[in-house]
Amino acid sequence: MRKTFEFTSRDAVIFVGLILLWLVAYKSADVFNFFETYSSLWFLPAGVTLSITMVAPVRFVLAPLVANLLLAVPIICNILGIEHTGYRDPILHSFRLFLVYGGAGLLLRFGFGIHSSNELQDQIRVLMVTILAAIIGALSGVSLHAAVGNFPWSVAWDILTPWAVGDAIGAFIVPPLLVPLLKRLFEPNNKQSVFPDLSVTAFQVLVILLAMFIAFWGAQQAASLGPLWYVILIPPVFFAVRGGFPSAATATALTTLLTPPTAYLLGFEGDRVPLQFLLLVSAGISLMIGAAITDRQLAFDAVKRSEENLEQQVHDRTAELREAYEFQQHLMRSIGHDLRQPVQSIHMMMQGLVREHKGTASAERLEQARDISVTAGDFISRVLNYAKRDAGKVELLAERFAIQRVFDQVQQTFRPQADAGGIQLDIQDTHLELNSDAHLLWEALSNLVQNAIRLSSKGEVVMVQAMEADDALVITVADQVTTSTNVNGQAGFGLDIVKQIAQLLDAQFELQPNRAELRFAKQVHPEA
Repeated sequence: MRKTFEFTSRDAVIFVGLILLWLVAYKSADVFNFFETYSSLWFLPAGVTLSITMVAPVRFVLAPLVANLLLAVPIICNILGIEHTGYRDPILHSFRLFLVYGGAGLLLRFGFGIHSSNELQDQIRVLMVTILAAIIGALSGVSLHAAVGNFPWSVAWDILTPWAVGDAIGAFIVPPLLVPLLKRLFEPNNKQSVFPDLSVTAFQVLVILLAMFIAFWGAQQAASLGPLWYVILIPPVFFAVRGGFPSAATATALTTLLTPPTAYLLGFEGDRVPLQFLLLVSAGISLMIGAAITDRQLAFDAVKRSEENLEQQVHDRTAELREAYEFQQHLMRSIGHDLRQPVQSIHMMMQGLVREHKGTASAERLEQARDISVTAGDFISRVLNYAKRDAGKVELLAERFAIQRVFDQVQQTFRPQADAGGIQLDIQDTHLELNSDAHLLWEALSNLVQNAIRLSSKGEVVMVQAMEADDALVITVADQVTTSTNVNGQAGFGLDIVKQIAQLLDAQFELQPNRAELRFAKQVHPEA
């Protein structure tokens, strides 16, 4: 079984690579020792240490410490072209730097759960922790030098500010570039953006150099213009607004790294401490603006993806509903063509058998079978009519008719069924008229009355009546059903048919306890 901290040959190569990266950062910082802005040689190594401890697997976090300890080895100093100052100082500073910036990286990683800094809230935390680490690092560095006698305490306090700001700048500019690269190294599937396009980077270099030319050389040629240092603030902020965090990261790094040599070459002789603070402020502002822009873009992209997903879901759901509706229509047509004719044939056959066996012992069962065939045929007809109306294939035959005519049809049709069950069917006479489709009204009342009779018990009453109420004409079917499982005495497919017909007739269908109502707008007149 593979152990968690087992080193493979690939791990060894990566570990050595991280050590070399740290040493290159240290040597690069030494290149700028001619400019007081970065008087600390640790400003780039501080950023590298912070980046590695933020994202590297635990087995690699000691690479910065090992790299720093190598500065105590004379042969390594000779290779790097730096003076070997003995063993004590490099070892002490190795642990100092790792405890401060390695600790800051581990705090961000495990304390705040930050593995990257391209979101605004994370960037604010990173900047705060970095500033605190820079203050602690500079204070511990100058104190260590003074304590071992490298220079007096007065000198230590003089260089404290530029040292702290220099380290802070290095810790600001390195992680935004190095962290994504390390994440790609340790997480091959990570596709986080690292740099803008090469053409954009080249444009950034030109704009930044132009701003520095104006800031340092231009101000010397036109002394009346006063200090123009603040011009160097413009490019990183501009690119942060235009390109978000990746663009801000490269623009900030280019500005802070190109400022010292450019100012030196252009003969800048102004006060360097304010310029040092200006670069620090520029880095912090640009990175936060870039993080805010990236946050906004990510939020916009998330909303856009959500809208696209919603549109796709609506499209898919519409397609499913269309398929379901087409299947329903196909099913209804199949019922009409494949079932109605056989059921009618069965009914005719049963009718003949009832006549042939009348008076025999099997006559009663044959009559029951005939009634079942009638019920099946009626159900199929109702289903087909429902499907036709749902497909919009039924035209309303509006006419003015006496409601009593429909009531008489209901009476003739359902009186035998009610009498057979010992149920009183009370259809009250009416003189009211209605301008509507008499056939559809008959079908709706048939379903309501049939259900009421079917669910009623012997001795109960089913009442049908029409009346005027306020500005409406109301036709009601009331029963005395007491079972709680069949509210209003209405159930089954018949209720759906009544709702559909009510919608077609522009009527309101209401259910009340033991009562169903069809409510029409008032269009009634007494019979002549």
